[in-house]
Amino acid sequence: MRYENVTNMNHPVGVGDKSPKILVRCIGHEFYYPISDILRLFTGEIPCTEENCVVCDSGAMASVIGPSSEDLVLISSISETRIETYSEKCASEDDPLRIFIDKEDMFLPSNREVKRQLYFLLSRLSGRSFPWGSLTGIRPTQVARELSSEEEMTKIYDVRHDKAHLAFLTRDREDLVLKATDPDSLHVYIGIPFCPSRCAYCSFVAQEAPRKTALLPQYVDAVLSEMDMVLPKIEGKIETLYIGGGTPTVLSEELFEKFIKGVFSHKEFQNLKEVCVEAGRPDTITEKKLQVLLDAGVKRICINPQTLCDATLTRVGRKHTAEDFVKAFNLAGKMGFSIINTDLIAGLPEETAEEFCDSLRRIIELQPENITVHSLSKKRRATLTREEIVKQEKEELQRIEKMLTFASEQLLLAGYSPYYMYKQKDTLGGHENVGYSKDGTECLYNVAMMSDQRSVLSFGAGGMSKRVFFESEDVLHARVERCPCIKDPIQYIAKVNEMAEKKIRFFD
Repeated sequence: MRYENVTNMNHPVGVGDKSPKILVRCIGHEFYYPISDILRLFTGEIPCTEENCVVCDSGAMASVIGPSSEDLVLISSISETRIETYSEKCASEDDPLRIFIDKEDMFLPSNREVKRQLYFLLSRLSGRSFPWGSLTGIRPTQVARELSSEEEMTKIYDVRHDKAHLAFLTRDREDLVLKATDPDSLHVYIGIPFCPSRCAYCSFVAQEAPRKTALLPQYVDAVLSEMDMVLPKIEGKIETLYIGGGTPTVLSEELFEKFIKGVFSHKEFQNLKEVCVEAGRPDTITEKKLQVLLDAGVKRICINPQTLCDATLTRVGRKHTAEDFVKAFNLAGKMGFSIINTDLIAGLPEETAEEFCDSLRRIIELQPENITVHSLSKKRRATLTREEIVKQEKEELQRIEKMLTFASEQLLLAGYSPYYMYKQKDTLGGHENVGYSKDGTECLYNVAMMSDQRSVLSFGAGGMSKRVFFESEDVLHARVERCPCIKDPIQYIAKVNEMAEKKIRFFD
């Protein structure tokens, strides 16, 4: 099979009045997760695995081929000589619903070839394609390092041309940032998974602080205790420290000061290349908290409005206004923070493209050193008809496309460059999250963590520690092992000693 863009072929299958299952039967392999990623892209549903099949239940069919009275059964097969994907109803090898490649002609890893073929097959069935093509569950910049050109990324994976360009542009900046860190270095994350209120769009493990007030001092003590146990046992130079959440500044002024002083009492943090603290919610920022950070030597913070449309802020449950953000931003700049990051989210509920674009213009006028543009994750409603799904998706995709295109164009014109990128499974249209920066202000931790090229030690509930092992001088062959921590803060507090011992063993 030639690697070519075949997504414009539309092959309708059957009609009827039911919404049956989509089944992908795996023969000769167990690449269930890659297959699930592609099915989620097209259907918006989380598949399950049953007896060598990956299955999407009722409702999924409508987003692929419309109403049908029969299950759609696809075969994903790996034999000694061939990888192929086809409809169970295929009549011959020339059937347009059969895609295959002989192993002697294949240069992709088998799991990616399985995903690629299923993507093209579902694209033929539905007549739909996505901006990043079959690139799900993998960082675009990693793929860009493996390829010689943007055109090759488009040809093999069906990545849209503008997205391929963004991937290569980001790859180059990411590689420059990585050179500023030692391959054997360690990067530390401390998580405070509490916020003053829960945003309507939030999918992170975070607790509402007003309901957990009594828990906050215990949680801080547990994190500091875990650090006391683990840090003396860790070998290797720590280069960066990132304190995130949630919202670390949700802590009271007294507790916040205790926490920050406790963190920086460790000698391991005396000669860091970078420290960043998320002060994400403007309504949690006070002059005293900012002074505590400055006294500890912190010069990089995040203040994240997500939007500067007050109506949207109210709609999503954030307890601050756009003016609150501007005041907090100006206060931080006046007090001496040299690098400030701000986040915006494209696709917030009921926010128009014009409102998003206005927010971005106003953010650029403030001239923060870093601006991160996120794409909102969405869930489809299985009760919608095929026509309703298509109409809803078309409108939503047009809206978010306008937002992201405007952001990329305007940020480049304003002197910002993309320096790190990641994708999430359930983002509408499979879009990306991108960090932009002015030259020389890139966040080392973000690149170290997102690139999977540096080891990360995480403290706190829900943190993910990881070790990177370079099996050769070629960074493409890095092996990554992960060590998760309990997500629930109450359980974390109760089992902090166990979590500490687990990490000590992991980094031994």
